[in-house]
Amino acid sequence: RRVADILLAEPAERQAVVVSAMARTTDALLGLVAAAEQSAPDLASRQEALNSRYRTTVGALLRQQNRADEILGTFDADMADLRGLLHSISLVRQAGERSRDVVAGYGELWSSRLLAAYLGERAQADARKPQIRWVDARDLIVIERGEMGPAVRWDESRARARRHFGADIRGISVITGFIASEPDGLFCTLGRNGSDFSASIVGALVDAEKITIWTDVDGVMSADPNRVPEATIISSLSYNEAMELAYFGAKVIHPQTMAPAVQRSIPIWIRNTFNPAATGSLIGPAAGSQQPIKGITSVDDVALVTSREQA
Repeated sequence: RRVADILLAEPAERQAVVVSAMARTTDALLGLVAAAEQSAPDLASRQEALNSRYRTTVGALLRQQNRADEILGTFDADMADLRGLLHSISLVRQAGERSRDVVAGYGELWSSRLLAAYLGERAQADARKPQIRWVDARDLIVIERGEMGPAVRWDESRARARRHFGADIRGISVITGFIASEPDGLFCTLGRNGSDFSASIVGALVDAEKITIWTDVDGVMSADPNRVPEATIISSLSYNEAMELAYFGAKVIHPQTMAPAVQRSIPIWIRNTFNPAATGSLIGPAAGSQQPIKGITSVDDVALVTSREQA
């Protein structure tokens, strides 16, 4: 409900919204894989817990029965596929990387479809009547696996983006985070925290005016508030400053996530879903602030050993 409030209050005519899974869902899905590998006796009850939670959320959000039936029908089909895949894993007692990707990616499919349906209901009462679209990122982002992790195939992805986001498209496009496809069409994921990476990729594909990462803090902090009570929000910092803080342990957006935005010089805002009135932190090409020191960060449990060669 809060996310819908934020999106419908945005004055922009065109929004691309990348959605992560509901809290703890990805961990629960990967837990199912681990349980299937061990043929755990509680595998069925774990699946039922996921099923019950999602159905309860749908019931609490959607008032139009036809929308709820459509969402739950797709969800039931996914659950049937999931049960079949987990059964196969339990027989061989081992899950391959592709199987893990398929299972882990269900969370984003379920949450994004539900948000799109809920926005559709809310949009009917909105004076602007924005168009709501659901976009499967597997039809949009093409990646290639490498030693350094997933690499975006930009030419193919941009060609797909032109088909999905033509000049005539208005309203809110709800896009699955975390998941993508490989050149052969097989389903894959972008790794943990992949939804932020997805947002940056989509922002670059559509030449976005800005990218906003909605999180649970008011912005980038000048220090860990648990250790420095006087820590404040850094109003603006450069891409390099943000990357340096992240590298040395600060909980800032991951450098990999920033890369597509950096290449296109798209500003990134870090804002709080639970406090949308807060201005947040701006990360961009230039610092925008004359403060000589932006933040203090630390890395725990590190030992430095210096070896000197004897003459």
